Amino acid sequence: MLVESFGKGRSGVRKRASVILALLCGLVCAASVLVYTNRVEANAAAERTEALARYGGDQVEVCVALRDVAAGETIDQSSVSTRLWLVDLLPRDPITTVAEVVGKQATSSIVEGEVLCRARFEETGGSVSVPQGLQAVGVELAAAQAVGGALKAGEVVDVYAAGPSGTSLIAGSVLVAAVSEGQSGRLGITLAVDPEHVEEIIASTQSATLYLTLPSKQEGT
Repeated sequence: MLVESFGKGRSGVRKRASVILALLCGLVCAASVLVYTNRVEANAAAERTEALARYGGDQVEVCVALRDVAAGETIDQSSVSTRLWLVDLLPRDPITTVAEVVGKQATSSIVEGEVLCRARFEETGGSVSVPQGLQAVGVELAAAQAVGGALKAGEVVDVYAAGPSGTSLIAGSVLVAAVSEGQSGRLGITLAVDPEHVEEIIASTQSATLYLTLPSKQEGT
């Protein structure tokens, strides 16, 4: 009887110890979450305070795209306007005046309604060499649309547009002038094309899906 009581006592102690340990673990986890949450909130508050100090209010007038703009397009007066925007929702380095952006060439795609920021107009690579008589136009494509991402500057490709009505060749034997990393893992590809194809390529980026194909390299071509 004494042994049985002793065993039950030890079992009760172990159970109490397990409960206490679980409570302590829970308290430690809760404290960790609280510390992390406070840190995130503090960082957000600091960023908001900095933005408010910079722009002087909860809202600021910024440049917004009035239409989709393809990489390589030059911004004109009809492409942008200014609107009031919440400071909390601004991207980094927003552009606040139309005069600052008109005449600049977009280095990555911009969607309608997007707040324009300086990163959309920054060069991501070195200078681009365009042969005389040709014109550079930039497109942003997924790797699958650009020969699996294997393209390099100096190669010659054919440009196809795939849309609801079918697929068609819109420019053949086009020089790849530069290749860089675009947004969200996509590729920024600068093509050197005949001026007559520029408008069609830009229009196709809005209404169709572009694909670049790499013809086989034959001797003498």
